[in-house]
Amino acid sequence: MAVRLRRLGPEDVAAFRELRLAALRLEPDAFGATVEEEASLDAAAHAARLSPAPPGAVLGAFEAGSLVGMAGIAGCTAARLRHKALLWGVHVRPASRLRGIGRALLGAVEAHARASGIELVQLGVNIRNHAARALYAACGYRVYGEEHGALRLGPGRYVDEELRALDLRTGA
Repeated sequence: MAVRLRRLGPEDVAAFRELRLAALRLEPDAFGATVEEEASLDAAAHAARLSPAPPGAVLGAFEAGSLVGMAGIAGCTAARLRHKALLWGVHVRPASRLRGIGRALLGAVEAHARASGIELVQLGVNIRNHAARALYAACGYRVYGEEHGALRLGPGRYVDEELRALDLRTGA
């Protein structure tokens, strides 16, 4: 089945919200937000997330008209940081995995970043999420550090993240 990639817009709010909540339920240790936080947001808050200031965007992957994957990019606004952006919210539904959709989404994010003048795309990934780490490595994201205790899940429970970046000037 063919996958179609495009930027998400106001018409995608309900599908985005549903996929985001599904991602948080399935992999709660992979995201900074909780299901409860996201579920409490109204449609306007989700719509605002789909209309970020440039160069920000949320890209979606569609199969048979259904949103099956997403990836967000958020740019920095300070003059000395405008060359950088943060990759966030990457998720592909389990039934759609292992078919290149994650790689295609990351390629679309890279193309969007390049077109927006971004030179460095950064991300944090749960150190125990081996599949995601392998995907990022295969797409050229290089490790530049670790953040211990990046996410606090509860008293005495933390997630360490591997910090990665894709340098669009060099491809490394």
